[in-house]
Amino acid sequence: MATVEKVKKGRKKRIDRKKLLEVLTYEVVDGKPIYYRGYKEVLKRKKQPEEVMGVSFLHGRLVMLLGAFLRERLKEKYVVSGGELGYFIGKGWRNLDVAVFKYEDVKDELESDSYIDVPPVLVIEINVRAEVESEMEYVLKKSEDLLKSGVERVIWIFTRPKKVMVFERGKKGIILNWNENIPLVEGLKLSLPDLLKQP
Repeated sequence: MATVEKVKKGRKKRIDRKKLLEVLTYEVVDGKPIYYRGYKEVLKRKKQPEEVMGVSFLHGRLVMLLGAFLRERLKEKYVVSGGELGYFIGKGWRNLDVAVFKYEDVKDELESDSYIDVPPVLVIEINVRAEVESEMEYVLKKSEDLLKSGVERVIWIFTRPKKVMVFERGKKGIILNWNENIPLVEGLKLSLPDLLKQP
């Protein structure tokens, strides 16, 4: 009898772990899951999933401020979305902090309640939130995947250190200082210090 109970508990633990890993999946790349940074602490029951899946106050502010900035200036021809938008790519999907789409490309998707497979013209990422061996490898691979899928420009904002990386199809990537203007779309530029002065 004790053995049957042990087997049942073992099976339940495996099912719980499988469900937990599904919840903790940040992205799927080439059919393989990438988990949220800190997911192992959750598996060990040292943290709750929300503790590793949430973002910092600065990250959250940046997403909202960037979205408002872009929406205000690009509303005639573009659609701005974000907040970990799921974007189907290859044999998986990527999460996007902020994405700008041509209105014509997504006009039939505006009320879609699922991930999207239309490439944005611009993607802005804030920090690396995935559990990876090399952050730089992750940034380069994700940027390359996005550009190959049809995205025109990928921007990475790193709050520590205060640096910005810009990748554009057919051009060399560049690294900018925090106070330099960031090229977005159609000649529009962004100053992070000015943006962050807003309440």
